[in-house]
Amino acid sequence: MKTGLIIEGIECEKCSDTIEKKIISKSTVEKVFNSLHKKIVFVHRQKSSSQLDFLTSLSDTPYLLGRVIESIDCHCCKEIRYNFQLG
Repeated sequence: MKTGLIIEGIECEKCSDTIEKKIISKSTVEKVFNSLHKKIVFVHRQKSSSQLDFLTSLSDTPYLLGRVIESIDCHCCKEIRYNFQLG
């Protein structure tokens, strides 16, 4: 299992794309797999980054998700959940 972040409950393309763009800009992120039809985004750690660096760079995830939903004024993505996977 790879070290990563799973974000679930994304209902709309606009939120999904915005979240993907904001997360991929982090230097510790290698790939973002956006699976809107399953309402899920997978974020994988750069192999050259430590788990600690990856987790630290994504520690603002709750705030990032809230800001995205508020800025887009989305009413369908209210039940977003996230989970860090350590591998």
